[in-house]
Amino acid sequence: MRRVPTGEMTWTKAVVLGLVITVVLIIFLVFIPSQFIYWYGGQESKVVEILDNVTGREWDPYIAVRLRDVIVMGYSTTMFAIPVAATYFIMERRRRRLGLRGAEQPKEYLSGK
Repeated sequence: MRRVPTGEMTWTKAVVLGLVITVVLIIFLVFIPSQFIYWYGGQESKVVEILDNVTGREWDPYIAVRLRDVIVMGYSTTMFAIPVAATYFIMERRRRRLGLRGAEQPKEYLSGK
């Protein structure tokens, strides 16, 4: 007997997709920022030198560390927000496609009379 496709995922597909998404998020949220920090560690003096030349004033070497942190946190925040927003839009499209209503009001408490 063959199943009629309803557009919904099977449990197997959902688990495999969840594992793939987890691996991708680990790569983008952990591995890439970590590698950037290691690479940037050897470039800090060059960054301060570039800042000195561009702005015409002398910068504290610690500014390179703060700049690195700003870049990494901006990247990490963006990479975290993209899946959250994508999930919202995908689920809204699914809800409309299936003809479901939005969130329902909570039901009143039934005392069991």
